Order: sequence, then C-alpha cells, then structure tokens
Amino acid sequence: MIMLLPATIEIAVSQDAIRCASRLVASSALAAIHEILQNCRRAGAQNIMINLVEEDGRAFLDIHDDGCGIDDPAALLTLGLSGWGDDIMRREDPTGIDLFSLAGHGIEIHAFSPAMGEGWKVRIPAEAWNGDRALEPERCDLGWGTMVRIEISGNWKMGICSTIAEAARYYPLPVTLDGALLPREDFLKDALLIEEACGCRIGVYKGNSVRQDGPCINFHGLAVPCSLPNVFELKRQDCRWSVRIDVIDAPGIRLALPARNAVITNEAMKALRIAAERAIYTGIAAQEDHRLPFALWLRAQKFGVTLPAVRPGLSIWNPLSGDEHQRAANAKTAPETASGGALMLVPPLRSEIAQALAPARHQPPLQDFVLVEEERWLEGYDWYDALPIILYVSFRIYRDGIEHPYGEDDRLPCGFASGFVDRIVADLEIAETGHEDAPRHVHSIEIPALVCPTGSWDIEEAVVLVTRDGGIDPDCLGCMIHATLFSVRDDADADSWETQSRAFAREARQVATGVLLGDNAATLEAIVMEARQHLACLIPKDRRIVIHADRSGITADFMPG
Repeated sequence: MIMLLPATIEIAVSQDAIRCASRLVASSALAAIHEILQNCRRAGAQNIMINLVEEDGRAFLDIHDDGCGIDDPAALLTLGLSGWGDDIMRREDPTGIDLFSLAGHGIEIHAFSPAMGEGWKVRIPAEAWNGDRALEPERCDLGWGTMVRIEISGNWKMGICSTIAEAARYYPLPVTLDGALLPREDFLKDALLIEEACGCRIGVYKGNSVRQDGPCINFHGLAVPCSLPNVFELKRQDCRWSVRIDVIDAPGIRLALPARNAVITNEAMKALRIAAERAIYTGIAAQEDHRLPFALWLRAQKFGVTLPAVRPGLSIWNPLSGDEHQRAANAKTAPETASGGALMLVPPLRSEIAQALAPARHQPPLQDFVLVEEERWLEGYDWYDALPIILYVSFRIYRDGIEHPYGEDDRLPCGFASGFVDRIVADLEIAETGHEDAPRHVHSIEIPALVCPTGSWDIEEAVVLVTRDGGIDPDCLGCMIHATLFSVRDDADADSWETQSRAFAREARQVATGVLLGDNAATLEAIVMEARQHLACLIPKDRRIVIHADRSGITADFMPG
C-alpha cells in the first residue's frame, strides 16, 4: 500500500489519555483533597464539611460544600474540560483535571443542579476511570451544593486526619472535620510588612523564618515552593530578607500541570518577583539602619525606594593568620569602630605579609590611623570612598649589602637561609582616598622580622629573618612564626586543634630561639620545654632536683636543704 499524506491534521486528545488518567494525574491524598477544596471554593461555597464514615467495614471520606452545585455531569467527568464560567476561567485558569485527581479510587458524586432544580448522583468504580464503560447518573434528594464520597484504602488511611488539617491550614474558607472546625492560619503570619501588588499579598520577613526550599507562594490554600527574591545584609545576624506570596486574584500566575507543585516562569511571575523585591526594600527602609552592599542600595533606588547610606562602621584590622580556625574566631570577635576617627583601609594580605606589617602599626604614618578591614561591598558609599587605603605591601631585605625584594609576586633566592639580616623594609603604597584618581604615596617602614614560607607552610622549610637591632625576643618571634605558618591538619593522628596548636607553638618557640640565640640555646630551650611539660608535675612541693644527662643516660638527685 502507498500511504498518502493528509491535506490537514488537527490536534486532538486520544482516548488512550483517558485510559492512562490514573497515571497522568494520580496524586497523593493531600494533592487530591487540595484539588477538591479548590473546586468547592470556585463553586462559591462558604463552608466545607468533611466527615470520615465507615460502612460495612469500608472507610469513606465525605466532602460536602454549600456551593452552587453542578449542572452537567458530563463536563465534570471529561478530562481537560472545565465547566466553570468566564469569570473563573479568567481569574484562575482551571485545568479540567478536577475529579481526575481521584483516578483509581472508587467515588460517588452527589450534586444539586440549579438548572434542573433537583439533585443527581453518579458512582464511579475504581476500575472505571479508563473510560471503557458508560456511567449512569441518577436522581437524588440532595437539595444544595455538592458532596463527593471517596473510598479510602491503602496509603490514604495513614494520617488522613492530619492530611486534611494540612490542606485546610491556609485555605480561605472554614472547613470542619467530623463537626470540629479545623484551625486556619494566615499564610503571611508574622510578616514585618504586607503589601498588595500584581493581584497578590506580599509578606516581608527578616531572618530564617521562611525556608528557602519550603512553600512560599499560596494559591488559595495550596502552598508550593517557588524561587523568590532574597536580599542579604552583610556583617549582621539575621541578615536574610525574604518574602512569601498569598495569591488573591492573579490570573497570570499559574502552576505547572499536572502535579501543581511548581510555578511557571512567565511575564506575570517576573513582574511579581520585581514587586516582591521592591517590598523587601520597603521593609528595610522602615528599619533604623541597614548593612546593604552599595549595589543593592542602588537597586533599591531603581525600584523607587530611598534608603539612607550605610552607617560608618568597620572591623578593626586583625593580621591574617595561616589557620582557618583562627580566621573564623577573628571574624566573629572583631570589634567595629565608629566614624570620626582617622581610619585607613587594609586589603586582604597573605599571612606572612600581614604578620610582618602588624608591628609597623605603631610607626609613622600608620600610628596616626586606626587600621580597618577593607570591605569591598561598601565601595560607592561616600564615607567609605573617602577613606585612605593601603594598595600594596612589599618588602626589601638587605643581607651582605645585597637587596632582595619580597612580596605577593616575589620569592627569596634558592638557598636563602634563616637568620640575621641587615635590614627589612616594608614599602606601603597608600592612596589618599578610594577614588581611582586619588593621589598615591609610598611609605617605607623598618620592621624587625619576616617569616617567609617557601613553597609550603612547614616550619622546617620556612625562612625566618630578623634584624640584629630590631628588639624582637624569642617569645614575640615564636608567636609570629606560629601565626604565620600554623594550620590544623586533619591527618595529625586525630589530635584536636588545641593539641596541634600547642605542639606547633613549642616548635615555633624553639626555632625562634635558635634564630636569635643560636643552636645551643635552642637545644636547651627544647629540653626545658619538655621538662616543664612532662617532669614538673613529678617534683614534690618545696623540693628541688638536679638532673645530669648525656647520651649515655640520665640521673637525678634532690638538692640538699
């Protein structure tokens, strides 16, 4: 046979779709109850009565509303055909799924028909949803609204009462279960601000009361997750601002079918997100102050919300250490300084550069300033841009009349040994303000010591340099080595941070003693430290001992008296 190409084709719904209805729209008890409650509301109901009934050992769920009833049984049971009027169609875009959410369950429908002036009923067995058999409506004595009886079994029996209560929680109409009124809650409960826009109520929240992955948009009782704006203030607890949306009359905001568990991204949803973000900035404007990045401050202006500038306040600069634990502790405890002082911004610096620069805070020109952490998110605020800033730090190391540069892009020559050097000079390039065209000056400051990692952060491989007349002692140099190089190791025999830190501090002190006082002093320092840790607790109170030790053995005796 030769097949001819048809002249025209039409879009149609196959009868196979009806046969697959139980798989296309089969849903949980919660989703099915939501669907029925939405129909009750659209029908103009003012009350919904739900009852759990047992007959002949079988369990049923009766859902009865006092709405307008149903005229056409066929429209109710035609997949994709909605029998709602033009107003409902415009405002809510009903899908015609309706009772097909119950596909696979045996149900019985009782409805009053205003057109006929009497009630009708029809029974749909669980196996009849594939459309293979004709159903015969009958007259009944129901004189108002609609009642749907659902035979419940299997998973639906588990927690059915709590499922009904959950469906009624944000539903706009009163629902009773076995005669008891179920509690309802405003979806925007505890909002700091509520505004209306785009046919919705927008609630603004501060903190973590709105879960980012939880339901945040409510369609007349059906609450689903949705990607909505979040705005973050920085350097402040409870810094997240978020929204929840309660839909009132928003025809353009639609749910994806058939599951109805996600919102479709379209122009109406984009406009709602803009309105939601504007509401957040309005909520922030009602607070005493804020810590918004300058970019978000400008964005609020774009939305027509005028915010004051961020109040001056910056964290006092703490030299960066090599340890993540210590960095976190510093970030939490760093104090803030108010405006009115002479502030200077310090950019993020590598730990060896920051630790070497720390002693220079007390020398000109830094002694005239309070050094504060650079916070780039504040760039654009006038008070922040007016502050002087350290742009770059580098070092010049002099040994045996030769100058060796060291900085972010420089390394020491191979074989450069720890020990004394003639001079260490820190060169600071400082801009008078944060503006690009601000005058710049280079200031040179003598510093007493510099700890240089050489490809790793191991203390054995580091180069420790000191000046002879720098006035630094083993304690200070040991602390500098520890702050520059120590970082906790996950594989260090499962020792705690405190244990590893103490061990590293002892080793750093020994290295510092060796650099400043020589190897003999370092050896004695190591012995004293070990004795202090392991032997001191063994010496009786008010007694003194003498220890004689060499490679062949160790002896100890009490001193007389």
